[in-house]
Formats: sequence, structure tokens, C-alpha cells
Amino acid sequence: MSISIEDLNKQISVVNLDIKKNDYDEKVKSILNDYRKKANIPGFRKGFVPIGLIKKQYEIPVKVDEINKIVQSKLTQFISEKKLSLLGTPVPIDNEKIKWTDDNISLKFEIAKSPDFKLNYKLKKSINYYKIIADKNMVDNQIESIQNQYGKIISLTKIEKKSNVVAMIINDTIELKKEVNISADRLSKKSYETISKLKVGDYVDFNCNNIFKAKGDFEAITGIEKDKVETIEKVNFEIKEFSKTEKAKLEKSLFDKIYKENTPKNQIEFKKRVKEEIEKQFINQSDQKFLNDVTDELIKSIKIDLPTNFIKKLIKINSKDPLTDEDIQKEYDNSKNGLKYQLIESKLLEDNDIKIDQLMIKDFAEKSIKNQMIAYGQPEPKNEDLEKITARILTNNEEVKRMTHQLISEKLLSIYKEKIKKKEKEISYEKYIELAYKKND
Repeated sequence: MSISIEDLNKQISVVNLDIKKNDYDEKVKSILNDYRKKANIPGFRKGFVPIGLIKKQYEIPVKVDEINKIVQSKLTQFISEKKLSLLGTPVPIDNEKIKWTDDNISLKFEIAKSPDFKLNYKLKKSINYYKIIADKNMVDNQIESIQNQYGKIISLTKIEKKSNVVAMIINDTIELKKEVNISADRLSKKSYETISKLKVGDYVDFNCNNIFKAKGDFEAITGIEKDKVETIEKVNFEIKEFSKTEKAKLEKSLFDKIYKENTPKNQIEFKKRVKEEIEKQFINQSDQKFLNDVTDELIKSIKIDLPTNFIKKLIKINSKDPLTDEDIQKEYDNSKNGLKYQLIESKLLEDNDIKIDQLMIKDFAEKSIKNQMIAYGQPEPKNEDLEKITARILTNNEEVKRMTHQLISEKLLSIYKEKIKKKEKEISYEKYIELAYKKND
């Protein structure tokens, strides 16, 4: 078998493969003999079917299959030996016209070399890096949440606007008997007024649709399916407890409970710390937007000469359904920027000597597991358990791809922060969301 390459232009080449009979003949004969031993054909004993009959039925399909295997192997080897960096995969040229009954077969494949281009870190304009600032309302809400979290539960004799009511909701028809803890502000005006006249131990019948302000709250709070709820009209509502949370005071004893190190000495320091912590949570969003904005600008500014016709051929042969020229053009327009970025990303990784290996992925997985357990208030897993969980995750190809993508994003973000000129802008969270959504529209 011989293989050669012919350059049509700077981007496109044709690989010619000439397959001789002796390249595939022995293998085809072996397979056909194996078929003969196993064939069950009426009129012939198993293992004694004439080889001519087997050839007539199977020789061409077996020959085509074996030649395809040889071609794929040889193409892969050739591309590797020549160190060819290709865009997409080889495209067969008129191979459907091949006369497979001939002893010697010639096949042609069109290949596209990856376009050569230069990275340019000096963009025409600086990229905004949005530092999200926590406003007074955001800080106050977080502090109130902390005060409630560390506050004291006080029993009440009557319901109040900012209180909770514990009630037993009962309906024998649908076998409902559930104790629920409801915030007073979720109650409808009518049900609140009714409950305000009740004390602990009293009960009242309520229409299911009139208890809460929001539609669907009854199903959400009781856990009863909507179709079951629609079969009943009323439920019995028995008061078990009224309570409210007395907020913790903003004083040193509270600060000591929350912070073990560098404890705030007063309310001013405490509010400053809360503000910093909120803003720290926004860093990932700021980083992600900066990463996306740099990516968009690189795609716009870096000139890459794509082999348009070759890509359209790839789109056509890779489509499960027949495509019109209009469909192919539309698909090309939609994928062009994505393809450009794949090339830019590969060059970024190559030029900056970035490689994502199995050990990095394993470390990333272990770190993610630990962070997740901390977030759920669970103790850090033992090394043995961590190894087992990590090993299980690493068998999931989709998870490995996701982690690889995240690691690449982290590396690229680091490069962008170092090499791309950026302009830091402070922005409120509301304005940031508005900006981000506007960008995505």
C-alpha cells in the first residue's frame, strides 16, 4: 500500500491511498473461511458450504470493511508521522464511485490544515472588569438574616405580622395530616384575619385555595399533589403554636459567635466585613464575564482564514439528515465563531504551555467534593472515602469533560488578567444583571 499527499493550496491537500490486493487478501480469506465454518445454509452441512457461495454472498462487504480499516489506520499513522495539524476530519473524494470488485483500489481524501495565525493580546480597546459592589440594602438584608439566624425563638399567644404559625392541617378524604410551620406573610389577608382571632389549640375549616397568598403554596407546603387537592374543598386547620424570632443584637457576643479570627470590634467593622464577604461571592461572576468578553473580542479581532468550502463539506457529511445549500450556509454561519474560538483556545494553550493532565483533574475533583461537603455543613471526608468518591466521578466522561473545561477556563482567565489590558469598573449587582442579560439577548 502506498500513500502520498498533494497540496492544492496553503490550506487544502489531497491524500492519495493506493491499496493492493496483497494488503487485504489474506485477512479477507481468513474471515470468509471463518464464515464458511459457521454458516447455516439449507442443503449444506455446517462447515461444508462451498467457498464460492460464501464469496458470492459476503466477499464484497468483507473486502470493503477490511479496506476501510486499513485506510483509517494508515491515514491516522500518516497524519501523526507528518505532524499534520488538521481542521476537522478527512473528507472522502468521489469514493462512492469506487469499483470494489477491482483488485487494486485507489482512494482520495481531502484534508484541511489548521489555519496559521498569530495571537494578539494587545486589543484595540481595554476590556471592562466589573467589580460588583454590595449596596446598603444588600448589606442590611444580610445582617438581618444573620440576626434572625442567631436570634431567640419566643412563643406568642397571638399571631403577629412577622411571626410564624405552627398548624396541623387535616383532611381525611385524601389522608392528609401534616404539621406545618408557616410564615405569617405567606397567609392571605382573609386567613390572617381569621387566625388573628384564634389562640393555641383552636381550629378552623379553611378553603384550600384561600389559605395562602400565592397560588400553589398549599401543594408546596403540604406536599399533596394538585390532582388530589382538587378533589377536596376544605381542610381542618388546628393551631399548635405561635412564635417569632427575636433578632440577635449587633454586639461583641454575636460577632464572637460568627468569627473565630479577626473578630469585628464594633458594628462599623462588622458591617464592613459583611460587605466584603458579599462582594467576595460576586468575584466568580465578574471573572466569568471578563472571560466571556475577552473571548468575544479575540474572536472579533484575530483574523483567521477558515477553509469555508471544506467546512461546509464536513457539515454536509456529518449531518444525519439531508441539507440544502441554505441549511449548510446557516449551519456554517452559526458554527463559524465557535470554530474560530476552538482554534484560538488551542493556540492559547500551546503558546502558554498549558496542559491539563489526569492528576490536575483528580485534584480539582477532590477540592470540589470537599467544598461541597463544607457548603452542606458536613465534615471533611476521610482520605479513603475521598479517594472512592473521586474514583467514581472520574469514570463519568461527561464530568471529566466538564472539569477539564473548568480548568482550562481558570488557566485562560489567569492569562487574560496578566496579558489583556483591562479597565476596572465598580457596578451595583442590579446594574450588572441588567448588563449581563442585555448581552445575552
